[in-house]
Amino acid sequence: MSTVEEARSIWQRITCPTLLLRGAESWATDPLLDGRASAFHNVRCVNIPRAGHWVHHDQLEEFLRVVRAFFKETD
Repeated sequence: MSTVEEARSIWQRITCPTLLLRGAESWATDPLLDGRASAFHNVRCVNIPRAGHWVHHDQLEEFLRVVRAFFKETD
């Protein structure tokens, strides 16, 4: 995927529930605000406070809580 358009064309094919996690202090932009999330059919976006780009490293317990809840709800 060398362009945003190519990435979006792949993301639009994803029909299963999708969880996008982002550290609130990450250099990466918020997928809800920049429009990336709109490419997915069934998406949930979560910003984790006090976490950078490596959410699982910076806030492991919150990361696990969110992921486990997502899996439980989408089971």
